Amino acid sequence: MHFNISQSIVLFRELRRLYYEKRLTIEDRILIENLLKLNYKLKDISNIVEMDTVIGKQEDKKCIMTLYFRNSKLMLMFLIDKYKTKAVSDIFKRLRKQLGYDLFKKMFEIVLTDNGWEFSKPNDIEFDYNTGEKLINIFYCNPYSSWEKGGIERNHEFIRYIIPKGITFDQQTKKNVIYMMNNINNVKRKSMEYKTPYELFKNIYGEECTKKLHLTHIKQDEVDLSYKLLIK
Repeated sequence: MHFNISQSIVLFRELRRLYYEKRLTIEDRILIENLLKLNYKLKDISNIVEMDTVIGKQEDKKCIMTLYFRNSKLMLMFLIDKYKTKAVSDIFKRLRKQLGYDLFKKMFEIVLTDNGWEFSKPNDIEFDYNTGEKLINIFYCNPYSSWEKGGIERNHEFIRYIIPKGITFDQQTKKNVIYMMNNINNVKRKSMEYKTPYELFKNIYGEECTKKLHLTHIKQDEVDLSYKLLIK
């Protein structure tokens, strides 16, 4: 079967429409506005973690998953297989093992994300299937409303300083991603009285927690947000 250009364009648009419809029909999804309707008992509404992914090239097999803590502006970063729900749930299983149940539940009480396909199985993230216990709660932004998790969107700009759009992530390593993460988290922020996300996060959760998450202090004159960071 042969398609002319017009037919190809129509087919592409239809496939794209179906793809986005599929992305937006996530089973058991709870939208962000329901957080208040459910009268959720939060000690501090700022204790929300925003979740997202950053893509290099569209054809890449890898992407960077990010977790942004509103209470400190600290961002965790993980190199994962792109569009794979299992890759996301595996990160949370690893975090639960590293942090222990109590601290894990405290840190990730509320996770806010978008409608990306990799986040389409919330139950795999929320529940411990060995015990049946619900450990955390996933909420979703409204479709096409990335501003509802604006903190993580702005923080992604630091990643783009190091790896501009259009450059593949497939050549990166977990070690490189940790380098990037720690340099980004040691940039002083005017909005936090020129403290760094690392400093605030350490004050909230303790030094032992930072070690478990591979977070380290970097002196201000050694912070590097250029691509040279990855080729040292």
